[in-house]
Amino acid sequence: MKFRLLLILFFFSLSSICLAQENKFENWKKERELEITKEDGWLNLVGLLAIDEQKAYLNELPNDSLVISDQSNKRTIGTFQFLNDSVWFLFNPKISKQKSLVYPLEYGKGGGVYYKHWKWLVIHRGGQYSLRLRDLEHPAVKNFEPLPYFDYNPKFRVKAFFEPKFNQTMNVPNVLGQVIEWKVMGILKFELDGKPMELTVLDELGKFFLIFSDLTNEQETYPTGRYMYIDYPDRTGNTVIDFNFSYNPPCAFTAFATCPIPPKENRMEVRIEAGEKMPNSY
Repeated sequence: MKFRLLLILFFFSLSSICLAQENKFENWKKERELEITKEDGWLNLVGLLAIDEQKAYLNELPNDSLVISDQSNKRTIGTFQFLNDSVWFLFNPKISKQKSLVYPLEYGKGGGVYYKHWKWLVIHRGGQYSLRLRDLEHPAVKNFEPLPYFDYNPKFRVKAFFEPKFNQTMNVPNVLGQVIEWKVMGILKFELDGKPMELTVLDELGKFFLIFSDLTNEQETYPTGRYMYIDYPDRTGNTVIDFNFSYNPPCAFTAFATCPIPPKENRMEVRIEAGEKMPNSY
């Protein structure tokens, strides 16, 4: 009788955990839609334009588009000013006397310059400054279709042991061919279907970040792989990898992103049938 009671309590506890994870998963999907469609999301990007001290003028064209130039003209909106550790945008005085910081800006905190239905800021990748341009009236936002997902599967929620690495970096290429130096946080060791596996975890704004590929890529999921964040390990070095929360890189939604691709250490020879699938519009 006592054993049966313990067994009932165990299964009740297990089902409660699964239900909690599924509810978390449903809330996360809603957050993902907001992240993609918001003003600083990925759907409204329309340009990634290289800039430097020679090509520093932002000009408006008659066909309602913007261009970077090494010369000003009567349709110049403004110019980019490069200082030692920052980039500023100075409007043409005939338009505004505003001067705005466009690099660096704290990630996820907004910022940028507005003009008509445009918004822009500056990013720095692989030694190159680029103007990231948005059209705030982009039809892709209004026409956004909900993303497809695999059903939540507890099988892909696995315990992992974190082995830290110190003073170690890794060169990770992005889709533009640039090579970015990333700080390596350590190695996650775990088992999936009884097979031992390892993934290298990187530092992304102080968070544990995974860039990985698997055998669902190109068919069900995005060709170059997917991303996910991992909770910090506890005092014993243990954490959880929940592949159900793996998501598409920005390049699944725009041609104007600088997505890193999985390092060879994180190219998994298994099918991870969990998380976001390839967007219907891809």
